[in-house]
Amino acid sequence: MKKTIIILSLLAMLMTGGCWDWRIVDELAIIFGIAVDAAEEEGLNQFTFVYPIFAQEAEEVKLTTTITGYSLQQALINLQHQSEQRPVLGRVNVFIFTEASARSGDMHQILRQYDQIRDNNPNAYICVVKGSTAQEVLNLNLPQQPRVAVFLANMLMDNNIEGRLPAIFATTYWTQYHTAGISPVVPVIALIGPGDEKSGIRLEGLAVIDSKGVMKGYLSDTETIMYMLLTGNIQRGQLYTQVDVQAEKKKNVTAFIQKRAVRIESKIIDDRVAFLIKAEIDLDGVSIDLEEGSVLQSAIIRDLERALARDIQGNIRRVLRKTQNWEADIVGMGQYARSQQAQWFKGKNWEKEFGKSDFQVEVKVRVKRVGTLIDPTY
Repeated sequence: MKKTIIILSLLAMLMTGGCWDWRIVDELAIIFGIAVDAAEEEGLNQFTFVYPIFAQEAEEVKLTTTITGYSLQQALINLQHQSEQRPVLGRVNVFIFTEASARSGDMHQILRQYDQIRDNNPNAYICVVKGSTAQEVLNLNLPQQPRVAVFLANMLMDNNIEGRLPAIFATTYWTQYHTAGISPVVPVIALIGPGDEKSGIRLEGLAVIDSKGVMKGYLSDTETIMYMLLTGNIQRGQLYTQVDVQAEKKKNVTAFIQKRAVRIESKIIDDRVAFLIKAEIDLDGVSIDLEEGSVLQSAIIRDLERALARDIQGNIRRVLRKTQNWEADIVGMGQYARSQQAQWFKGKNWEKEFGKSDFQVEVKVRVKRVGTLIDPTY
């Protein structure tokens, strides 16, 4: 009996393949980047896919294919029919949209479609290109990295690590969009180079998305730093600004943001929310271009702290006013209103209420260590 069972087991093992669902890598289109541009016909979009070529005889390391479709799913089906390769989205590094796609709401709809695909990469970066088509980005020939999608993803990651940009993935976008009292942001890039010969990529700020999934405008680099200060994404970023220090006007200042603490309180006045924002910021390695012969005495440092506090306070207010006009609460003030004023918040249209809210901002700056005293005449 035991011999019979052993023989049957061995026969079963021989008849059962261990790789029943295997696929040859040459038959897969492992997509690294997706660029989306509007097509001429309304409702249609052009999807540009870039994926590596694994064949040894191939002259190029990547293949870029543009497909027209009404949806991302349809474009992927058309890609498979055209290339005879099965598209794989599990390794997508970056999604690139034009500003027109973001402002029309097409970006939002395509990201919804992407979210429904089973093998997607939720950690794919998202960005909006300003002044160029998304296809142009993937067609760039960069000397430092022939795979543009990989280069752009690494660039966005590095700027997040350096504190210049929040990390915005597909999953981050949806988490922000579906959380009551907060609106998403998406990095904005631009192509750079002499004339029509674009050879590089530059960060331009953050696109602001409202509750309908429509881009309303974008924040500059300085405004992006204020956004990150308020939301706690700063991670030792750098501050660049100009302030008046004693008798000297518009002195260039750079500093590392060593530490920040933000407390937000709210109360209801005349049926609208009034917020009090208190921010304490420690700056390290401060550099300032004072006149030749100036000495950074304690009195000058204290005056510098007050000047920087006023500057940051004004920039925070500008960011809040701008996003109020767009009815897009990217900072997440609605989350404080929801938790602190739960009865009032219930049933409210927060986007409208955010546009009517009042803000009082108090900033305290401490200069922990002075770095370089820059002599402009040196």
